[in-house]
Amino acid sequence: MRKRGNKIFLSYAAADRELVQPVAAQLRNAGLEVWDPERDLLPGSEFASEIQQALESSKALLVFLSPKAMESRWVSLEISYALGAEHLSGRLIPIILRPTKAAPWILESLPQIRYEDPVTAGKQILDLLNKPAYAPQTTRRTG
Repeated sequence: MRKRGNKIFLSYAAADRELVQPVAAQLRNAGLEVWDPERDLLPGSEFASEIQQALESSKALLVFLSPKAMESRWVSLEISYALGAEHLSGRLIPIILRPTKAAPWILESLPQIRYEDPVTAGKQILDLLNKPAYAPQTTRRTG
């Protein structure tokens, strides 16, 4: 098993980079190791393999939701991975940059953060990460 320490994986669309990067800086300043595809994937690298390794070694996945993010095949794959990975159970944190109806419905059952500004979002993320992992309760709807 890989050491997970305090690595956080960021999942977002490149179009949202300007909103995400200041939040990532907040988390780094708080002492977290932030895995960011914009910074950590180098030209010529085996990006699928590197993304897999980063996901496997992360203790949480932050997914920044927007219409552009939901158009991204990679964001969708990363969400799917996090939903099925035991080590990320309760550690998939959706951050809503811009509302979108295209987000998977299951994300509505998780504690979400509505982006207002990078400082507030960073503090809310740190608060969630310092709490015990959230495990959504699944109940069947009747009627």
